[in-house]
Amino acid sequence: MTPVPMRRAHTALAIVAMFLVAGALLPWSPLYRLACAAGAIAIVLLLLVARLRDHSRPTAGGGGETQARIDRIRAERAARMGPRR
Repeated sequence: MTPVPMRRAHTALAIVAMFLVAGALLPWSPLYRLACAAGAIAIVLLLLVARLRDHSRPTAGGGGETQARIDRIRAERAARMGPRR
């Protein structure tokens, strides 16, 4: 299964989350560090939900070729295993 590519907005949010994580590691006041960490966690959870939604959607035409092959194999098997004359 090929991964679903990230949209530009998702990529930008991931970069912002990285900056927030870096901000949470700086020697600032605990309030700023906590705000940066909370923002990064919120963005990561948002991206997680978005990626899970993208993966749950069926791809356009992804199963048509496979289903046609399955139907062909089943038809051949039915012809082979059918009643003999």
